[in-house]
Amino acid sequence: MNTRRCIIAVVCLTVASFAPAFAAAPSIADFAADEDFAFFRPALSPDGTKVALIARAQDKRVLFVVDLVKRVRTAVSVATVESFDISFCRFKGDDQLLCGLRGTQFLDWQPYPVSRLISVDATGKSKARVLIQNGSHGDSQFQDKILDWQVNDPKHVLIELSGEGDPFPNVNALDVTTGLTSVVQRARHPVLHWVTDRDGVVRFGSGFDEKKMSYVTRDNADAAWRTLGKWEFGESDFDVVGFGPTPGTLLVSANHNGRDAIFEMDLTEKSDRQLLFSNLDVDVDEPLYWPTDQRIIGFAYETDRVHRKFLDGDAEAMYGAIDKALPGSDNEVVSASRDGSRLLIVSKADVHPPGFYVLDTTKGSLLKVGSANAALESATLAPMQPVKIKAADGTILPGYLTLPVGASGKKMPTIVYPHGGPHARDSWGFDPVVQFMASRGYAVLQVNFRGSTGYGYEYYQAGLRNWGTVMVDDITSATKWAINEGIADPANVTIVGWSFGGYAALMGAVREPDLYRCAVSIAGVSDLRALAREDSRFYGGRQSVNYTLGDDVSELKAGSPLRAVDKIKVPVLLVHGGADIQVAIDHSKRMARALKGADKKVELVVIDEGTHALRRYEWRTTLFTKLEAFLAANAPVAAMPATQTAAN
Repeated sequence: MNTRRCIIAVVCLTVASFAPAFAAAPSIADFAADEDFAFFRPALSPDGTKVALIARAQDKRVLFVVDLVKRVRTAVSVATVESFDISFCRFKGDDQLLCGLRGTQFLDWQPYPVSRLISVDATGKSKARVLIQNGSHGDSQFQDKILDWQVNDPKHVLIELSGEGDPFPNVNALDVTTGLTSVVQRARHPVLHWVTDRDGVVRFGSGFDEKKMSYVTRDNADAAWRTLGKWEFGESDFDVVGFGPTPGTLLVSANHNGRDAIFEMDLTEKSDRQLLFSNLDVDVDEPLYWPTDQRIIGFAYETDRVHRKFLDGDAEAMYGAIDKALPGSDNEVVSASRDGSRLLIVSKADVHPPGFYVLDTTKGSLLKVGSANAALESATLAPMQPVKIKAADGTILPGYLTLPVGASGKKMPTIVYPHGGPHARDSWGFDPVVQFMASRGYAVLQVNFRGSTGYGYEYYQAGLRNWGTVMVDDITSATKWAINEGIADPANVTIVGWSFGGYAALMGAVREPDLYRCAVSIAGVSDLRALAREDSRFYGGRQSVNYTLGDDVSELKAGSPLRAVDKIKVPVLLVHGGADIQVAIDHSKRMARALKGADKKVELVVIDEGTHALRRYEWRTTLFTKLEAFLAANAPVAAMPATQTAAN
């Protein structure tokens, strides 16, 4: 790749756009549309002439293929069928896409996740078809776990498949033209996931039984498997990232001075790990690979923004040129044509939805081919500001503050919005829920409380088995910080959360009955003992629950807002999907009954077929409609921003 020859042209280019123009005010419909595209990464064909992406057309979520030569896009498949939604697509050949569908099925009235794999004709001339048919693997719960794309074999991929009720998968070679499979690696207890090396050979496996986590490896396809390590659940010495530049090396994430760092491990020599990259302040996320040959070009880590440390000069120069062409964004090269002449870029920022671009390195031209939400592209959205918050014990808590456009930032009606997980983190970037609330006149405060990931092991560990104490206390500290700084109006602070965030909203209303004006729990937990029972129905669920929640019955009761509804003084809104797998809808139903029984003000909204993330347009429309009305009634803003219904 003659990187340097094209850099000057890229820096000086004028970005062309293939995305349709849309200039509507940010209405409920506009924000709800985001979930038609979110969590789907566009794909570039090997010949660099096509991009697959999802867009909304005639009130349907549709998979389109954009022809970069003819500058047209063709609908090739619906992206939603019954309970199933397309979650990813990738080109196997220039005219064939393999797409995973994720959905929900019910067994004994309980929802379970399932997936299917389909083949889609990228020309749109024939219908999509399911690849794994009824038979030896047709009853496998998950059928889209492609392990290796076998880029040099046009007919096959390697895929993990297991039998009904069996969590331990075989690795199969799947013929993408016929759907026939052949076993290349048989299931091996307790391996739950396999990893291939850069030559496509199955070389590593990880899993756990009721007592131990285990790693196994082998030196080549003909060698015997050997145990690489065994640990208590959740206490592994390292996590595997993938295979390194040569077949005999493994890249692992392990502790270095209290932070996750990337090491290289030589499996053949069984020598000590060699440190590749670390950061003093935060965990290192992962190595960066160049898409054409999968060479390591650097490493990514995240403070208040994503940062990249490059080892490859050509890749660094290319990223620099892209950043100059798309300033103020986090730009990532996610795919490339076979010859490397075209690159697919995802551009993310706080004030616009992710945009998708194709860079032609031979011409130095950058073409916009789509957006994660065209309805909001022309809207003026609110920037996220990084903040540092001091907890009650002096610990510094990182977070973000989003003020409504044009707001003074003084004595604002404020929404505290703790993240889900809980072992996750808030990041800088576009968030439709945050932007929706800011567009309605609220300052929005997010805090990465202890237990969040990315800030080292001690910070993460402080949240283990401390759901209703340390983590909620940190959220309370953030709320009081906003009041003491003069940002939040102490008489108009609301707490809104999703999943664990919903639990935190309810628990915040329990523990601080006079701090919040009202509380909103979306798909939130209300009973920790019930959550422990529900998660135990999945393989490994009991171990996971004991690790994160603990097994002290009295502590689980004390940390359950369902058991303390008498302490809640403020109005509560509960929103929950009827097909939620992560948090059963009974959490909100029981909470609503308990609040009503205690003569508290509560509204329960059940979205019948909704999943945990409420990703469909109609589900998000219901959520935003109910949220807007509840906030207006219970935490009104003096002058609401003008909105209008989005154009069809």
